Amino acid sequence: MAAIAVMGPADHGSTLEMIPNAQRVDPCTLPPPDPFLQQFHPRLRAFRFTIVQQPIRARMCGSSDKDWRPLSPPTVIKLELFDIDGNRVIENSFMQHLVVHTTLWNESKEEELTVVELPHNTNSKRISAAAKSRKRGVTHFGQLKHEPGLEIENNLLGDYSATSMIVDDETGQRGCFFVFPNLSIRLEGRYKLRFTLIKLPEMQQPALMAPKCVASAFSDAFDVYSIKTFPGMIESTALSRALAQQGLKIPIRNTQDN
Repeated sequence: MAAIAVMGPADHGSTLEMIPNAQRVDPCTLPPPDPFLQQFHPRLRAFRFTIVQQPIRARMCGSSDKDWRPLSPPTVIKLELFDIDGNRVIENSFMQHLVVHTTLWNESKEEELTVVELPHNTNSKRISAAAKSRKRGVTHFGQLKHEPGLEIENNLLGDYSATSMIVDDETGQRGCFFVFPNLSIRLEGRYKLRFTLIKLPEMQQPALMAPKCVASAFSDAFDVYSIKTFPGMIESTALSRALAQQGLKIPIRNTQDN
């Protein structure tokens, strides 16, 4: 699930902070220093974009925000930066311009299901199994011919994007994390989430005002259950607890419940 790649654009006033007690990586296992990445800082070399906490299951939710049933446990992604010597580092002025955006896909990763077309008569608090069998992804608005009796519905609810947070993990090690605590899904089924790391433009660089997608990763497959078949929420992990204690809005559960 990890990826090592390069990023841009430049931030010449940046400084690197070496993460205390972090294990150094053999530079031979990293790609050669890339000039484009080094525009941010001359000692930056590569990064890893890793899903460190995978979603496992959820109960299908209603369309009202009072009936959202978040994925359990919440997905957590970690971004690791490496300098030319293989040290793990933090570069705050660069990391603060990063966001991660998510979309919902079927298990085979062949069809996006963030937004779906459903029979018109399923616009109720909960969507029936019959409606589920008719769902199809809508990925190109205005290009897909709309069939009579179908309407577009959001299948993925919650906050689709997360900004970077410099916090400590459950072992006390500093790092850059992206957290998705309230993603919910309307239709039961088996899915994967796709997470895309985006570098936002900086105002002082008008020539580079377009956002840049620099990495992506799919989650493991997870299940969304009906009310009757849902086995319960996952007990909060040590990582979730550590992040919540530092102010991140993550729901904490001590035991499994419905």
